[in-house]
Amino acid sequence: MSCQQQVHGHEVMQMIADATEPITESQLKEQIEAVYGHSATFFACAIQDVDLQGILTFLKARGKVVEVEGKLTTDIGLKCDHG
Repeated sequence: MSCQQQVHGHEVMQMIADATEPITESQLKEQIEAVYGHSATFFACAIQDVDLQGILTFLKARGKVVEVEGKLTTDIGLKCDHG
């Protein structure tokens, strides 16, 4: 039996923030799969049940994750104060 893990967008932001240097989406995906498994889905205050690309698109659109030259960065202070 498979149990699908629901991961909050804050966890994605935290993984990006905790990286010692900016990481690629591919590196982030590897980390997420290692921690949460291949079937993890993501949510945030205004979005539910999306894949990694969906949560990254959501976070980028709100300026919470920035991609520069293929590398992701975030300011964890930009996360919402709930959830």
